[in-house]
Amino acid sequence: MRFQAMMCKESGEQLETLELLPLRPQEVVVRVQATNVGSADVLSIDAPPPPGTADKVADGASSVLPTLPRLPANIIHGHAAVGLVEHVGSAVGGVKVGDRVLVTSSANCGQCHFCRRGRMDQCAQNTMVSPPIACSDAGGEVHGNSYVGSFAELAVTRETQVTTIFSDLPLEQLALISNPVSTGVGAALVTAPIQAGSIVAVIGCGPVGLSYIMAARLAGASRIIAVEPLAQRRQAALRCGATDIIDPRETDPVAAVQELSGDAGGEMQGRGADYVFEAATDARAVEQAWAMARSAGHVVLAGIDIRPGAMVSFPAAPFALGGKVIHVCQQGSLIMRRDLPWLIRLAERGQLDLSSLAQRSYGLGETGQALRDVSNRAVLGATVLPGI
Repeated sequence: MRFQAMMCKESGEQLETLELLPLRPQEVVVRVQATNVGSADVLSIDAPPPPGTADKVADGASSVLPTLPRLPANIIHGHAAVGLVEHVGSAVGGVKVGDRVLVTSSANCGQCHFCRRGRMDQCAQNTMVSPPIACSDAGGEVHGNSYVGSFAELAVTRETQVTTIFSDLPLEQLALISNPVSTGVGAALVTAPIQAGSIVAVIGCGPVGLSYIMAARLAGASRIIAVEPLAQRRQAALRCGATDIIDPRETDPVAAVQELSGDAGGEMQGRGADYVFEAATDARAVEQAWAMARSAGHVVLAGIDIRPGAMVSFPAAPFALGGKVIHVCQQGSLIMRRDLPWLIRLAERGQLDLSSLAQRSYGLGETGQALRDVSNRAVLGATVLPGI
């Protein structure tokens, strides 16, 4: 079977016709109806690899790497989508042809060391690069990013990475639930559940940060402080439920959050937010997030700074004595087949306003423009619809 995919290479984006390879037993072919374009896609294409990191291609039993691997040039990017199941492998039993599914980058195998301990986000089967799923006319093997590769008419993934859904929400909104909404809402309600009446600070008000703000409002936070340099995104934060906005270019964001939060007392750090969510994709923001949290506060990290040499540091004594808890949040720590339908219900009831995140749609041939618009912060939410 032949299909079109957007290949993003050093020479630029190019729409190519590929030939689907025979399916492995656990694989599912999804006809992509909508796929989200986010900052993670931009970073995976544009960022240089960490020093000394060799190319890594999954062989079906992927490993968790200490550094992010360099992605090969012959890869279809895109790691979150909604679509219709078109073919299934011989061992697939949980989904069938014709099912509408959300596709995520989380393997959720349910069998590994991490899944058995409830940490599905750290599943040992997570991978940055799939085995070969297609070949080009020149005969070269083609892979899928995160075993998804959704910047294409067809995506080849594993059964464990798809969730059957039943919803009349617009396709653009469903794609956002697959990611980034799952990350932001999951962070606030699952990774480090916000207690009602708490003070919350959010660094970075892109789609992930705004999803967190909506969930913080849903959880009953008494004050939600948004830190964002772009004026239009600060206004979006207010619409999503923020009570206060801070421009970090005009004032020290750490001091501002501490001032707005008040002093809870104690011998270490009484000033600061109870929960600080970082979604700025910058190592400096991680340090600011830690400084913004009061003693015994929670710091939730969703941004990934993959620049070579990016490091974070904290003062040793306050780090040891302050009782702050740092949470790493990938895909909102969700169990996908359990939690994605729950997120859909929240959106259907109007408790999550996803229409404010789905700003612009693009055809498959416009994927490069979508990536540039996201990179330049020209749009808040970008969705590729391969069928238009």
